[in-house]
Amino acid sequence: MSDGKHIPLLFRNVNVLTVQTRLINAMCDTLCILGITGNLLGLLTFVSSRRSWHISSVYVCLATSSSITNLLCLIRYATILHTTSRHILHELVGHSWWACKLYEFSFCFRVISAWITLFWMFERLICVSKKLQSFFDRWNLYKYKYIIPIMIVIIIIGCAVGPSVYMFQPQIRINQAIRMTTNSTKRYCGLHPNASTKWRQFFHEVRFGKNHYTIRCLFSELIPTATIILFNGCIILHLMKTYRRLHRAYGCEPRRKQSRTTSWMNIVLILHSSLFLSSLFAHILGHFMTIEAHETWWVSLAILINCSLNFYIYCLSGKAFRNEIRRFIHRFEK
Repeated sequence: MSDGKHIPLLFRNVNVLTVQTRLINAMCDTLCILGITGNLLGLLTFVSSRRSWHISSVYVCLATSSSITNLLCLIRYATILHTTSRHILHELVGHSWWACKLYEFSFCFRVISAWITLFWMFERLICVSKKLQSFFDRWNLYKYKYIIPIMIVIIIIGCAVGPSVYMFQPQIRINQAIRMTTNSTKRYCGLHPNASTKWRQFFHEVRFGKNHYTIRCLFSELIPTATIILFNGCIILHLMKTYRRLHRAYGCEPRRKQSRTTSWMNIVLILHSSLFLSSLFAHILGHFMTIEAHETWWVSLAILINCSLNFYIYCLSGKAFRNEIRRFIHRFEK
């Protein structure tokens, strides 16, 4: 911000009268309604599903955590994209020390969402892999099933978000107008002016190396994307092998056994991870088109779509998930 080359999306001037801006505002309004409704319904459905709790409590915890982080991501990116809320947020982070820190910290919601999806995939992979089950049994790692993921996420957040939260604070930028004797001032959340040259290079360098840009790319995009693709492929391959084995042994008759194997829990997770990967691929593709992909409106919109439509993708997983929704509604009515 200080060099004037890379301006975050929050601090850019936008013409509210353009068709693009009006369309983005309308999409934000629609996606907010769909996202809040869908994520709350998904959260309540997973929590109230006794079958899911009986099969795997870790699965339910990760599913509910995913819905919560989706809601937080939804609020963050909708606020940045919508011109009205963007103006309010711009004023807050430019004047309030706490607002500036919270704004920088809010990037961790996307990082947490990526790693929750990764752990969620790994939990399903353990369930379908006898080798992984024997490995965890041998070293008695199941008792650390909550501690290990939490510690990993805390370390990653500290690396990806900690430096900016610590170093950034409200700043004043003076814009000298051409052919005018007066100067205009703008407030923003940026690096402290007294920061050393090494810190400035760490935050301002936009290329792969020993800098903040690389750390964020690795922990929020590249590592989760590669790992989720690998886990997804392993789970789908296992399901296909199991389906073929059952089909050869029983034919088309034992649909109950087949449905137990290809449970809605696995299908829901595969659909969730596929939708999540689409937004990650949009982010990665954006790096080939612009210097700072995370500061472009289309990447933010892709993340917003991902956070808003998960529940409706779950509903397409089959009758089993829709039946869980019906059971929850019946319990709520009673």
